Amino acid sequence: MSTGLRCALRVGVCSFCRTVRRVYMPTITAVDFERWRTQGCVLDPPDESFVRGVMVILHGLVSKPELNGRHGLVLGPLASGRAPVAIAPVQDTEHLIQISVKPANCALPPEPPDRLATAWNNLALAYKRAGASAYDQAAAAYETALKLQPGKPNFMANYIKLCLVMAGERRGDPEVAQALQEKAGKYLSKLFRPVTTLPENRGLDCNLGIDFVPGYSQRMLTAGVVNSVDAQPARTTYARQWVYDPQREALQEINPGDGKPLTMSAEAREAISRGHGTHVQRNERGETV
Repeated sequence: MSTGLRCALRVGVCSFCRTVRRVYMPTITAVDFERWRTQGCVLDPPDESFVRGVMVILHGLVSKPELNGRHGLVLGPLASGRAPVAIAPVQDTEHLIQISVKPANCALPPEPPDRLATAWNNLALAYKRAGASAYDQAAAAYETALKLQPGKPNFMANYIKLCLVMAGERRGDPEVAQALQEKAGKYLSKLFRPVTTLPENRGLDCNLGIDFVPGYSQRMLTAGVVNSVDAQPARTTYARQWVYDPQREALQEINPGDGKPLTMSAEAREAISRGHGTHVQRNERGETV
């Protein structure tokens, strides 16, 4: 039995030490360790395992027993024998919790990239709620999430909004503000590429940004095909317009006048699902080719 596991069992299982169990009220049992082992967890991870992006399960904590059994996200390598860890938010409304833990108090679960990415996205939201002083950490968390799951629409949408908020906060440093606006623009282009690259939109002027849209109570990420006019209107008008719907995590075409959703044709929906720059063709029998 490894040293890390022995330490955890002393704290976590009453049959080994009933007094410790009564004092610290641990939440981890031998059954948990056996379940983790069968699921492929590494119960005594080597120091080199602790790199940014890794998820761990905490156990054997004495000072904060309420965190035993929680998943954590490693923020960086070991320092003075401890790893900086943020508790992985289960919901995207949880507050930020950060601690330093010893490797012996961690198990490494074989988490799939999509679950890891979602945890980092939720952590970024927690950093953002913590205030402007944590915006840089929020941006880094979004970068990690997008490395784990590139092109995830809701991650990109959240990151775009953060970049624009940060650009506004840092107007006093034009170079930094410009870089943040450019990053927001890059991800806006990626987010709306499925519609801006539709064959019928190629060559047309298309505005991307965040703005108030009829029918919505808050500013929305939007893309619009600009109306061709001889004179510049006071406000840009669109022949076609889309918004990113965060509830559905999808692009939605709307009526530019009243914001009501429009039903896309089956061909348009299939073209978007096929990926950027593709279109759907049918043969003489009406079959998709």
